[in-house]
Formats: sequence, C-alpha cells, structure tokens
Amino acid sequence: MNKYIEALFGFHPAALASGLKSGPRALFHSCRAAYRTTTAKEDFEQKKFHDEFYAIPEISLGDVLRDRKAEIKLQVMKYEDGMMPTRDAIGLLSILVAERPDQVLEIGTFMGHTTRAMAENLEHAIIHTMDLPQDFQARPEAAEPLPKDDFHLISRRIVGREFKGLACEKRIVQHFGDTATLDFKTAGQPTFFFIDGSHTYEYCKSDSEKCLAIAAVGSTFIWHDCNLTHPGVIRFISEWRSAGRNLARLQGTDLAYWRKN
Repeated sequence: MNKYIEALFGFHPAALASGLKSGPRALFHSCRAAYRTTTAKEDFEQKKFHDEFYAIPEISLGDVLRDRKAEIKLQVMKYEDGMMPTRDAIGLLSILVAERPDQVLEIGTFMGHTTRAMAENLEHAIIHTMDLPQDFQARPEAAEPLPKDDFHLISRRIVGREFKGLACEKRIVQHFGDTATLDFKTAGQPTFFFIDGSHTYEYCKSDSEKCLAIAAVGSTFIWHDCNLTHPGVIRFISEWRSAGRNLARLQGTDLAYWRKN
C-alpha cells in the first residue's frame, strides 16, 4: 500500500499532538506506524481465529450414525435468509432421527423451519423451542444482558410461522424470552439440544452452559454456524474442547457435534 495512504488510515489524535509539537515528518511517521501496528494485530487475530477453526477435528455423518440408518422427511423450498441450508438440515435431522429423543430443546426458533422439520421427523417427541418475544425491538445500541448479533434477522421474524396451524404444532412448546435470563428448567427434560440462537461468543457460551446444566448423560448437542464467518461460535467451541470435551465439526456442513458422556 502507498505510504501516504497508510499514514492517512493511521491518523489518530495522539499523532496530531506529536505533529504539532515535532513537525509534519513526526506526524507522518506516527500515523504510518499506527496503521502498521493495527494491521499487524488484525492479521495476528485473523490467523489465530483460522487456526482455532481448523484445529476442530471433522467427523463424518457416517461416523456419527455408525450402523444406524436414518430415514428423514425434508421439505425443500427456495432459500430464505436465516433458514438452515439443506446440507445442514440433512445432517441435523439424520442424527436426530437416529437418536430418537423424547424431548428436544432448540435455541432460536426464527420462522420455525427447523422446528417444524424436527417435529415432523419425530412424531412422538415434544419440541421445546426458544426465541425472543415477537414484539422485541432489535436495537444494537440498547442495553442488553449479553451482546447480540443478527439484528437484521431479529427485526423481520415471524416466530414459528412455518408450523402454525399444522398438526405438529401440538407437540411444539414455544418459550418466549431472552435466553440470557430464561430459566431452561422450564423446558422439560430434553436429551437433544440444537443451539442456533445469537451467535456472539457470550450467547453461545451462555446458551450452551445452560443446556449442559439440564442435560443428562448421553445427551446430544449440535451447534449451527460453526464456520469462518462466526468467530464467536468458534471461540466458544475451542474453549469447550480445551476443557476436554471432544466437539467436532460435521463434515460438509456448518454444524458442530458433541455427545455428553
């Protein structure tokens, strides 16, 4: 990059003070040094994030299923922002059907595409699903218990739209509230957890720990958006792996998988 552009991007008040005291040359060098320091820090953090992501081992769907076979129902439609991609839905539903839990807890209802798919693939099960109240006002600057993301999705939700009026709705229990403050003990006794709420590190950690607190031995955990565009999810997963939990990325998907032993 041109050295003058570097100096322009690196301009900051402290450099101005130095320039007024020591002259234009000092201002120029101070701004350029500030830009290079910031860029080096960003490069280091980006590399660290990439290293954390690729350090998470991959596991195939076949390895998760072992000798089990899963027959799933999947409604295919035009993609809508916020929906789970088909490849991820196949992975999630295949594991769900193989595990056959009696109760499921989903964090992040959104329009209800995945909620409906889980309910229709488990005709005996109760699906507990959590989301913010429909009238929640999404404001990035507002004081919140934990920092949120995906405000563009929050603002246009019609929570549970996809399962309203269907037969499976009778087995879906909708919980409204902020998961940072919701009591997860009100969500029955799930043994299958799908975590796809706010993707900040703070929410991913809080939601997962609250699920863990009510999870029985043998429970299955699946996280969505385990990819390079969601550093908060990767940071959390790396921390749990460091704590001795063998979370893995599901090959060919943006899902992470773990079974509590």
